[in-house]
Amino acid sequence: MDDSRIKSAREVLAAFFDEEKLRRGGRYAEFFSSWKFLVGEQLAAHSHIADIKNGVLLVEAEHPGWIQLLQLRQTAILDGIAARFPEFGLASIAFRLGTPRPEARSGSAQVLRGASAEGGASDTDRTIDAATVDPIEKLRSSRSLETIADPTLKALLSNLKDTLESE
Repeated sequence: MDDSRIKSAREVLAAFFDEEKLRRGGRYAEFFSSWKFLVGEQLAAHSHIADIKNGVLLVEAEHPGWIQLLQLRQTAILDGIAARFPEFGLASIAFRLGTPRPEARSGSAQVLRGASAEGGASDTDRTIDAATVDPIEKLRSSRSLETIADPTLKALLSNLKDTLESE
C-alpha cells in the first residue's frame, strides 16, 4: 500500500508534466516575480509584466508618466533581463496603460486629489479614467501637476514638461 501515501505537489505535477516543462514554468514564475528587482521598487509599484509573446515583453503601467520613465530605462531593463533570463530572448518592450495589481500597490498607495486654489489638496478624491484624459494636455497644464500626490512622480513630470516646453 505504498501508493496510498500523501504525495507532494511536485510529485503530482511531475505526473502531468515532464521535468523540462516544470523547469521552464519555474523560470517564468521567477521572471514575473523579479520585476521589482529588474526595474526597482518604485517603478514596479506602478507597473507589472502583462505577457511575453514573440520576443516582446508587454508591460502595463497605471499612468503615462510611469510608461515614460520605463521607456527611458528600456535598454537597461532589457540588458538586465538578458543577463538573468537569456532563455527568453526578449528583443523589445511594449507598454500600455493598465490598472495596478493590488499586491503591487500594498504599502505604496498614491492618491490623486483635486487641487484647491492655494495649490493644496481638497477634501475630495477623484478617479481618473485614462481613456478620457488626454495625457499631453494634462502634462501641459501646470494645474494638473499640482494634483499629483507622489512627489517623485510630480518632480519627474515637471522636468519633462519643462523640457517639452523648451523645444
